[in-house]
Amino acid sequence: MQIQNLLTFKQQRVLSTLRDYMYTQNQSPTLEQLRSALGFNSLRTVTQYLDILERKGYIVRRKNASRNIELRNVDGAWGTVSIPVIANVGCDDLSVFAQNTQGADEFLEVDKRIVDEEDGDIVAVRAIGDSMNDAGINTGDYVLIRFTDDVQNGDRVAAIVNDMVTVKRLEKRDGMVILWPESKDPKFKPIILKEDFKIAGKVLCIIPAPQMQMTEVVPLDEELM
Repeated sequence: MQIQNLLTFKQQRVLSTLRDYMYTQNQSPTLEQLRSALGFNSLRTVTQYLDILERKGYIVRRKNASRNIELRNVDGAWGTVSIPVIANVGCDDLSVFAQNTQGADEFLEVDKRIVDEEDGDIVAVRAIGDSMNDAGINTGDYVLIRFTDDVQNGDRVAAIVNDMVTVKRLEKRDGMVILWPESKDPKFKPIILKEDFKIAGKVLCIIPAPQMQMTEVVPLDEELM
């Protein structure tokens, strides 16, 4: 699985603007064209963002050329897609409210083959708590979830109960649903429900938090809205 470094909302906007220009014009923009498209006041702000995108592996810049930006893998057999990080989810209890994609201020870049292989929208959420640590889900980790109610016994799911979200392992038994924690700690108990509750989605993979690097440009004279 290929997942690149996490982008902030502002960095994602710069990358999306770059992609849109290059896919429609079949060439990279000059710094001035990119500055104008983004509404910045200075070229310095543009170069700051490009430095971060290059360091995180999304672009490559050639020296001594006015149109010197290349998207990584732009001509390859695969590319990446942006997955919004939309919420925190509780792995200990039901204490964290669900949020929607309008609240996304972070993005993961994920190999598009992962997304193409799955039906339904895919989002990332941040885990809170340790009740799923035996499944490799720890506080701060990113969990990739596909929105679906098509789940089977043994699947790890994001379940909505009373408008709150939790990640657990699913078991259906005798007209009941059991949401099992996966931890050796006896303080974590299963949640037992009737079958009239909402499954938000199915867990696809876990992205350990230590592998993510958050970097944001905070220009002295600009603010990217």
